Amino acid sequence: MHIPDGLMEPTIFAIGWFIAILVLGVATKAVNKRVDKRQIPLMATLAAGIFVAQMLNFPIGGGTTGHLVGAALAAILVGPYAGVLIITVILIIQCLLFGDGGITTLGLNIFNMAIIGCFVGWYVYKAFPKKYEIAGIFTASWMAVFIGSFACAIELAASHGISGGAYGITASISIPMMLIYHTVIGIGEAIITTGVITYIAHLSPEMLKIPKIMLRGVSEEASVNV
Repeated sequence: MHIPDGLMEPTIFAIGWFIAILVLGVATKAVNKRVDKRQIPLMATLAAGIFVAQMLNFPIGGGTTGHLVGAALAAILVGPYAGVLIITVILIIQCLLFGDGGITTLGLNIFNMAIIGCFVGWYVYKAFPKKYEIAGIFTASWMAVFIGSFACAIELAASHGISGGAYGITASISIPMMLIYHTVIGIGEAIITTGVITYIAHLSPEMLKIPKIMLRGVSEEASVNV
């Protein structure tokens, strides 16, 4: 899902940068105002853990591999705003040091994986009743990847259409290919995320009860009964 330089029409990646900067500004303000001292080490540990986990790829067939994005995992553990910042830092490091995704398209990559991933993951997870919490974690993780990939496919198709084929990939290719592969990648993401949170719930359940950073200062807690 990492979009490289040279693939997107300039208007499209400019819009991506605009949205990313706007949301990052809001997220930074929310975190700065409402961060709990207990959340700081957890955020640092999450950033390091997700970064390392993203280096591990799993095969999905056809010579293609997938890897953990971690957006839903971060959002469920520390809330969507802190989650966005965590995934953004990881994406910046990957872009600048490892060449995963381009600099011009970094805004779109942040939008697809950090913003969509964290907010979809959080709100889908919260929509499930407590007694179906495991199903909620699994579904939230899968949807975070699937919807992010769908947004990426639309961006590629829009770039192709706007530029007359000079940029992007036609919708007849980008949409089915992105969705088919990320349907499977999302399952891998959901299995890993559910396993990690279940493990944390058994090992250190108090970690899940740390208040989550919300825009209006409303603290929400997860207690994952597994």
